[in-house]
Amino acid sequence: MSKAEDVLNKLKELIEAQTSAKVERNMDAPEKIPTDGLIVIHDGDPGEPDITLGGFSNTYYSHAIEIEIYVQEGNATQRDAKFDLLLQQIDTVLQAKPPLEGVVDGLLYGRPEITTQAVEGGAAIKTGILVVQADYEAPTPIT
Repeated sequence: MSKAEDVLNKLKELIEAQTSAKVERNMDAPEKIPTDGLIVIHDGDPGEPDITLGGFSNTYYSHAIEIEIYVQEGNATQRDAKFDLLLQQIDTVLQAKPPLEGVVDGLLYGRPEITTQAVEGGAAIKTGILVVQADYEAPTPIT
């Protein structure tokens, strides 16, 4: 398995362990959002590899991983509280030392872009996209 897959799988595993929300990878727009919320981890963009001159050492990546968070709730106060709880739970995973149980060298992230979408005849959906930059070293540009 490639280093990128190791990173993405570890992130998913740790978020699943920290929250009761459903956690998926690379899922299209959801048709139904579970009561406890939905977190979708997208492969993101590993960016251009940083390779030492001569190509005799490992390859370094600053991989931008997108984490989408969905909460659907009719009551705005409850919706905001559920969304905030999911953010705090994800933050707990991202703040753990060593980062992602040592699978990466470091993580950088900020507040997510947040929107609330009205749903005709249903409860509103609060969504956010959190971009996490995972810095890691891989043996080659592909593995």
